[in-house]
Amino acid sequence: MAAIIQFTSAPDHKNDGMIYSVTDGNIKALKNQIPDAAYKRIETLHKKGADGFDGKQGNVCSFSMDNGSGLTWYVFFGLAKDSTAVDLEKAGGKLYAHCAGLKMTEVSLAGMSNEQDGLSIANGFYLGSYEFNKYKTKNLDKLNKTITLTVVVDDKAKAEKNFKRMKTLSDAVFMARDFVSEPPNTLYPASYVDMIKKTLKKTDVKITVFDEKKLERMGAGALLAVGKGSECKPRLVIFEYDGRVKKDKGEKPLAVVGKGVPYDTGGYSLKPRDAMSTMKMDMGGSAAVVGAIKALAENKVEKYVVGAIALAENMIAANAYRVDDVVVSLSGQTIEVINTDAEGRLCLADALTYIQNKYDPKAVVDAATLTGACMAALGLDMAGVFSNAKSLETFFWESGKATGDEFWPLPVNKDFDKQIDSPIADMRNLGLTPFAGASTAAVFLQRFITNDRPWAHLDIAGTAWRKDDSATCPKGASGFGVRAFYHLVENY
Repeated sequence: MAAIIQFTSAPDHKNDGMIYSVTDGNIKALKNQIPDAAYKRIETLHKKGADGFDGKQGNVCSFSMDNGSGLTWYVFFGLAKDSTAVDLEKAGGKLYAHCAGLKMTEVSLAGMSNEQDGLSIANGFYLGSYEFNKYKTKNLDKLNKTITLTVVVDDKAKAEKNFKRMKTLSDAVFMARDFVSEPPNTLYPASYVDMIKKTLKKTDVKITVFDEKKLERMGAGALLAVGKGSECKPRLVIFEYDGRVKKDKGEKPLAVVGKGVPYDTGGYSLKPRDAMSTMKMDMGGSAAVVGAIKALAENKVEKYVVGAIALAENMIAANAYRVDDVVVSLSGQTIEVINTDAEGRLCLADALTYIQNKYDPKAVVDAATLTGACMAALGLDMAGVFSNAKSLETFFWESGKATGDEFWPLPVNKDFDKQIDSPIADMRNLGLTPFAGASTAAVFLQRFITNDRPWAHLDIAGTAWRKDDSATCPKGASGFGVRAFYHLVENY
């Protein structure tokens, strides 16, 4: 179970554990905050330097002492004076792991001079506590145990109000992690739609769903091609959220679009065995869209945003689409299929066309677990951003400081665009060479952007699923992109 975060204005609040921060190794600041015996002990540990507790950012230590009525744990963690909100969240995540390792159930965070810093630490503590235990049936008593963190603040009501907004966004990240963690036999296009409707039921988000019959009438041939081989037929889901108090009819919305392939075998361009594992995460872009819109609506952010997610399973069957097929997209442009495992861009093509035709948005940003090439270039902790607008490229490059979702700009240009020309169709779904696959995928998507509108493509293939634990996310689904999209809508 996720951690419980609460606040108190009582400075002498005590639990079975007390947490204190140390800034830039300044142990002396603790002298009037903790008992003399505890101070002498942490001072001794500090003198040992790297072998003890140096008080530098990322360093955590703890010890227990008898306070007369039982043992109290003292936990200390280091911060830098210039720590960002993301740094503080990472510290909070490390504190959660430390406290969980000590099997603590109630802890207090005291002595934070900056109340907002305390909220960020609490939020990281909360983010780091995520677990996906839905399908476990044994040892439920242990699985259901949680840690309560009480943060000592000056203004309890203000802290609770501010943290509620932060927690709403973190809960949206949890929801995205849940969706991505669901096994493909329970999460497929139709069931995914039901889950989305349930989670957005009490919000002001308008949802429109196009099933396979409606998609056929629309002419969404690219999305339909990807889903042909599955018994679970494709869906296109459209979201509209307008939180503006004063509505200007001339104001255009911002559009966010996500790839939603609940399972990707690669189709007839079959993935190798090891690459098939975790392909349930190939709908991570769609989960980011849903999570961001949910948080925006629940926090009543005064912005106008529309979203689209294209859902299709990429399976093998007698009627599955093949290499050498030519499909007609919703835009009317034709696509020669060179590789059936380059399916995400086909799904996105029709979603991008629909959202632009329907809403004429001021800008479009899509997120997709699109290419292994982006993973090869940037690794597993940073996503790629491709854009026709320097402002959007720069926004995502810099946004990681606020969101923790980090991006690095990669190129789209005419040379890459030439690589997807086809001799028999308007374009091919794979570049002519095996190189720069992330950029050729991006220019493919760019061909579906109309009216020279600002556009950015986020390739989150390496970041949607963690292969190991981070401070604020256990191994598995990360919910990457939820906070990035939320930050975009708030600030663009």
